[in-house]
Amino acid sequence: MKAILISAIWCPSCLIMKSLYRKIWKQYPSIIIEHIDYDDDPDRVALYKVGTILPVLLFIDEDKEILRIVGEKSKKEVVRLLEDIAYEKH
Repeated sequence: MKAILISAIWCPSCLIMKSLYRKIWKQYPSIIIEHIDYDDDPDRVALYKVGTILPVLLFIDEDKEILRIVGEKSKKEVVRLLEDIAYEKH
């Protein structure tokens, strides 16, 4: 599974969530993480249909989006969503 994090340096929620996501990634080492800067790569941001609420975390499996997390979430919420998609795969 691949995770794509779309964020911007001017976004306070992005800074908060980046720190949280770093902690969560340690629990899920099999997830490949890619970062896209909202301002530096507008074509890719448009490709993923990202609006103005950041950050956006997409989970892609076999070239299909299986989960989208938008905005600030608690660690508990993110882990629950990850566990849900892991459960659905089995």
